[in-house]
Amino acid sequence: MLEVFIQLFKTVLQMFSLLLSPIFLIPLGIVGLIFLKKNTEYKESSYYHITKTPYLFVRFDLGRWGEYLTYKYLKKFELEGAKFLFNVYIPKEKEETTEIDVLMISPKGIFVFESKNYSGWIFGSEGQKKWCQTLPVGRGRSHKEYFYNPIMQNRSHIKYLKALVGEQFLTHSIIVFSERCTLKNVEVKSNNIKVINRDEVLLVVSDTYKETEDILTEEDIMSIYDRLYPFTQISDDLKMQHIANIQKKLMEEPADVPDEAGIVLKKESEKPYVTEDVLAEPSLDVSGEADGKQVESNKTQFDESEMVKLLESKETQEFVCPKCGGKLILRTAKRGENVGKQFWGCANYPKCRYIKNVVETDKNINE
Repeated sequence: MLEVFIQLFKTVLQMFSLLLSPIFLIPLGIVGLIFLKKNTEYKESSYYHITKTPYLFVRFDLGRWGEYLTYKYLKKFELEGAKFLFNVYIPKEKEETTEIDVLMISPKGIFVFESKNYSGWIFGSEGQKKWCQTLPVGRGRSHKEYFYNPIMQNRSHIKYLKALVGEQFLTHSIIVFSERCTLKNVEVKSNNIKVINRDEVLLVVSDTYKETEDILTEEDIMSIYDRLYPFTQISDDLKMQHIANIQKKLMEEPADVPDEAGIVLKKESEKPYVTEDVLAEPSLDVSGEADGKQVESNKTQFDESEMVKLLESKETQEFVCPKCGGKLILRTAKRGENVGKQFWGCANYPKCRYIKNVVETDKNINE
């Protein structure tokens, strides 16, 4: 027994000495220096100052990483007076919110970016409610998933944005897909809407700069920025409420929207929660587009008191599991005597089986 212990001890010492050898230390040092450089660059960025999100968390989250890369391509416009905002929770009706991924307020107007960090082939047109993502599954076969038209989604963002800051401001809608996907057959008619891969975003915005006269002064830019900044700093409770509203609508979607619409988001895992891709309602009528222009059909007047209620509400439900600290997700019972009823379930299920009924008091599910 003693001999076995001594041999084991010698093996551990050999492994430890190997790890301290230049063969391992030099590459490890290079990786550390690269990380330090990128982390320093990130912490100096507007993205970090707005979101306060650590670099590693952003790096390993597809959605946030896509937003940050979009900003990196465009950050040079900050030297020309542009201001950026990220994850802007714009108020809607019924105390709900809609989230804008990236917003650039510039002398040329307000650029509203919807970031899609998808892979595969993308098919869709401006007037279609659902777009298609085709993913290879091997041996010449493919699998199709569906998601809500991001042009319509961004129209909804712009609709509520203008209701907040004013209808008079020129807006540019840009849908940014990752370089990992191919825009196989995407049709867009409107001049102020672009659907592109991320590596094209600098060129597209630069061209728009050349074609557009300055319409916003430095004072206008700061006024809009100051007006919108508080909507990037909302509480975790309100963010969870935003998620809960989306999940509730997802379950209420009519039968003509395939279930796969939500699956796309889960498989791609852009963010650690379901986004509003399949839920945003178009705010403009797209039936008459003969001249490439669209007519607004349902203008919404924004009542600032609605967001004040959201920001000041003390009645927001607790969305953190008291047992393990995980997030609570709105679910619907699919079997048993409570079938069809909604409840808050821990995201760490089945490791944690805590639930909280939507109306009733807390209780635990027994194994």
